[in-house]
Amino acid sequence: MTHPTPVAAGPSAPAIGTAEAGATVVLYTTTLAPRVAVHTLTALADVATRQGWTVVHQAYDLAPLHVPARLRTGWRSVAQLLDSGEAVGLIVPAEQEIVRTRSERAALRAWLLSLAAFAVYPHAGDQRSSLHPVGAGAPVDRTWGRSYALTRASLRRVRDDARMFLTVLGWPGDVVVAAEVLSRLAENAVVHAGPEAEMSVRLSVTEDDVLLVDVTDPLPEFPDSEAALAGERGRGLMYAQLLGARVTWALSGDARAKTVRAWLLPCDPDEVSP
Repeated sequence: MTHPTPVAAGPSAPAIGTAEAGATVVLYTTTLAPRVAVHTLTALADVATRQGWTVVHQAYDLAPLHVPARLRTGWRSVAQLLDSGEAVGLIVPAEQEIVRTRSERAALRAWLLSLAAFAVYPHAGDQRSSLHPVGAGAPVDRTWGRSYALTRASLRRVRDDARMFLTVLGWPGDVVVAAEVLSRLAENAVVHAGPEAEMSVRLSVTEDDVLLVDVTDPLPEFPDSEAALAGERGRGLMYAQLLGARVTWALSGDARAKTVRAWLLPCDPDEVSP
């Protein structure tokens, strides 16, 4: 007889329920870019392999986080497999990709436990922080920056410019992901600091190929910053973290502005698309 064992997908990886060796699992993520989804599912499959679980289905939705999970085609296919018992485990980067509110979170957990199923969220909690340490780091090797109006009309241009100049800078990472992270930080500035001013955007590549994405706006206040960075207030910064960024913020030297920074690691050589 196989005895249930606690889920252990990684350091501090939040989980619910228990899993048996050889459990059947489904993988799920939601994002706005297909390449991001493919990379994420590959990472989740690696988690399953390390635990000795069998992946029976993978699904993703190209939808923003505010779209309820019940309205997403990919999620519905995952839920059906769990309901039928064809899968007994769920692996998702973070619980926030499925639920948005405290009541939704409680309902999801109750549903999984009623099925005797388990869930693992390997990109939530402290694990992400350990993978993206914040510090002085290596010196900046090359950089690009410019200013934009603090309006929603600027966001598409910010994203397009980021894709172009990340290529020019020769950053060996996922340019689509980095552009989306920058877009989220810029949108956050537009929502909270605009519109009677400008934001400054800077992309910097360090000597060890870490990408620093900086968005500076003229509003020095950052109410409930800890909650915002934890995804408990707003969605922009939390979404940037779900895409793999480590997000921090700081006041300018004269305390008249603030900079929100996202740190992104380069891809492993085998992950870079030809």
